[in-house]
Amino acid sequence: MENRSHALIAGIFTVLLTLCIAVAAMWLNRDTVERTPYLLVTTGSVSGLNPQAAVRYRGMEVGKVESIDFDREKPGQILVKVGVLPSTPVTTATFAELGMQGLTGLAYIQLDVDEKVKDAKLIPSSAASPARLRIRPSMFDRFGVAGEDLMVRASTAMDQFNKLLDDDKQKLLIETLKNLQGVSAKIGQLADEVQPAARGVAALAGDGRKTLRNADDMLVATARLADDLNRRLDVVDRMARSVEQVARSAEQVAQATAAVEAHTLPRLNTLLDDADRGARAFDGGMRNIDRAAERLADEPTSVLFGLQPGRAGPGEPGFVAPAGGTK
Repeated sequence: MENRSHALIAGIFTVLLTLCIAVAAMWLNRDTVERTPYLLVTTGSVSGLNPQAAVRYRGMEVGKVESIDFDREKPGQILVKVGVLPSTPVTTATFAELGMQGLTGLAYIQLDVDEKVKDAKLIPSSAASPARLRIRPSMFDRFGVAGEDLMVRASTAMDQFNKLLDDDKQKLLIETLKNLQGVSAKIGQLADEVQPAARGVAALAGDGRKTLRNADDMLVATARLADDLNRRLDVVDRMARSVEQVARSAEQVAQATAAVEAHTLPRLNTLLDDADRGARAFDGGMRNIDRAAERLADEPTSVLFGLQPGRAGPGEPGFVAPAGGTK
């Protein structure tokens, strides 16, 4: 009886110890990190995505998926609630898509930034009003849509190819191949006939090479002649410049001559006229002086008594001495 009570106590103690260990483990493993909630919206498939799946921002794990539920306001739309670290830069350029973890089939949320969006701003979010982000179709979804489109195009191409290879088209293709075979045979015959002409063309090519050499020599001589002509043209150009300078000098001389004729010659003519008049006046004065000298010589007393016309002087016949004069 005592052994049974000891065993019961030991069992109860073991159960309580196990419960305490479980509670302690849960308490130690509890998530104490504060995260900012966001709602990811999609109308596509979220297969492989489970709660507690990782949320990565360009490869860095920044949060977890908290819940997956249907949007009651819009049937067919799925809401994925995620919590990310407050330091995660979620902006208006941020978008989400599903990523696959290798071959396990499990999915995770990949946050990325659209580089085409300019002037992106941070999106405020809270538990009371979580911000919404659109989940874009993943690469596999796009590949599936493109693969379906590719299958449709391949089917259309096969239908057109089958129409192209029906019985009538096949007969036409066979006739075309036969015609091509006949044309090929004729081309072979034409090639055999053209071979002699080709030999002549080879000889003509040799003559053409000789002609080209002669042409090269002629071009060299022409270049030399052009050089000589350029030098002579330089000489002619210098002569022309000299002639132009002479012409400019002649023009300047003509301008100076015109200025002399317009201004200097009239003044010189006036000066000569004045000199001529002065010479004439001087000649007249000299004549008067000569006449006065002759008269003085003829009448010396005129110095004393003045000129007395018609009266004889001393020593002349009929001279009469004035009264009261010296005897």
